[in-house]
Amino acid sequence: MTGVRRAVAMFLSLLAFPVAGFCGGAWVMDPGKVDVSLGFSRKTANTSWNANGDFLLHVSAFNSGVPARQNHDFRYTYLSGEIGLLPRLSGTFLINYLYGLEGPHVNEEKNSGFTDSWFGLKYAVTKGDWPMAIDANTRTPFLYDFPGPYSRYILDSKGNRIAVSPKWRGLLKHDYTLGYMVSHSYMDGAGWMNFEAGYTWREGAPADAVPVWAEIGYPLHWHGIAVKGAVNFIHSLNNDTKSQPDDRFGSSPTYNFNDASYLKAGVSFIIPIRNSRSNFEIGYNQWLWGRSARQYREPFLSIGTRF
Repeated sequence: MTGVRRAVAMFLSLLAFPVAGFCGGAWVMDPGKVDVSLGFSRKTANTSWNANGDFLLHVSAFNSGVPARQNHDFRYTYLSGEIGLLPRLSGTFLINYLYGLEGPHVNEEKNSGFTDSWFGLKYAVTKGDWPMAIDANTRTPFLYDFPGPYSRYILDSKGNRIAVSPKWRGLLKHDYTLGYMVSHSYMDGAGWMNFEAGYTWREGAPADAVPVWAEIGYPLHWHGIAVKGAVNFIHSLNNDTKSQPDDRFGSSPTYNFNDASYLKAGVSFIIPIRNSRSNFEIGYNQWLWGRSARQYREPFLSIGTRF
């Protein structure tokens, strides 16, 4: 496992060329072709919605009753891409590294290292003006998880706290998602739209969910720049199971992260790099509604290429 982590870290550090996926959707990479992106994002929130969708501001007492906002500040470096494997078949991946801060602003707890990763396969069902594809992917905690029950801290033999546990960094569960997608390009390929819906099976306490996603890109006819809008809706099916010792989150009558639903929207600009197959993407995501979910805001930047 240490060897895998070192290999991924080395690959990230050696990735000196510009890298951001600009295909995606139901289009599938040809065998031997690669579309890869390296990005950075920062998710922050000190507000959320409870199980009924009511707005909450997280404030608690600190240092003899002085109120302080409870903050999430998660800074990600992510590597994602698609690799053509066979005719009509490609592999997809998303690997995340987290620098996370959590707690009151005056005393945030830090944890950094790898977090959840996604790996999958995508198969082109039809091609043409409206290509369609199916994809299957899994979320895995293998880069940071280790056997045993969940604990936020690592303790010595005497029970003294010596470090923040890597288990802090993610959901600690395996998701299995099957999706169906359809895409379309227009204006001679300068504009595009992607739509996808699926079903996610989740082990342990988290509930199964239905993810829905839509994206539309439109060319601005200025230096090749395009604007992209995206919407993502996750609907929990409210079938979370009894919590196990290795589950990351608990629940209460007013808040159950394992049974969370949310709606988020984002906008970004895609800027091509002259005389290359590379581009920059800069944008912003905002969580607009939720149940048992944090109200995150997330600026992001990525660089990418295809070869």
